[in-house]
Amino acid sequence: MINKETAIVLAKLSIAAAMTYHLLISVLIFIRPDLDPYWHPLSEYAIGSYGWMMSLAFIISSFSYGILLFNIKSHVKGFFGKLGLVILFICCAGTFCVGVFTTDPLTTAPDKISTTGLIHMFSGMAGLFLFPIAALLINISIALKNKSWAAAKKVLIWTSVIPLLGLVGFIIHLSIYVIPKGDYAYGPDVPLGYPPRLLFLTYLVWLIILNIQLIRIQKSNHN
Repeated sequence: MINKETAIVLAKLSIAAAMTYHLLISVLIFIRPDLDPYWHPLSEYAIGSYGWMMSLAFIISSFSYGILLFNIKSHVKGFFGKLGLVILFICCAGTFCVGVFTTDPLTTAPDKISTTGLIHMFSGMAGLFLFPIAALLINISIALKNKSWAAAKKVLIWTSVIPLLGLVGFIIHLSIYVIPKGDYAYGPDVPLGYPPRLLFLTYLVWLIILNIQLIRIQKSNHN
């Protein structure tokens, strides 16, 4: 069991790391004007000038997930809650791999994709699509099975679906504006850039709220 003071510090570090990630990807929009954020995915910023910054941002994001996982695991009860923790670990590992293994250029032919590119792609898909499931399971588990979080029950329940709603919106966007353009669609008329950024913002909101609730619970228990 993590002591209260350490838990509060870790919660703040998790928030800081997540916000640093979003700060870095915002800064990259201005220092990489050659990449239009409307149609260039985040992963492309890891190629070329300042690529290290994008890779670092992904790794920092994985740290924010990992810190939260380490900090919250003792509060999560039941099978589905534990499953949520496992999924969050997969998201953490996947996001870390996205930072370590740089993508191939999106113009690369499918049969020419490198091993590094494949690892990046599958790791990114794991982190992107599994995160809402982890958020839902973790929040509902704590809300229903951990009595010490009773004061935060309503907040946990309504925020549990924020990442899921973000993912649903993301999939709807792909279905309307990207998939109809054909396999491997890519170019100025294919809006691939902003939707993932907005989706990751919903993940940020969930992470911040859960960490804030954790801080409040620790402080109330301390008092």
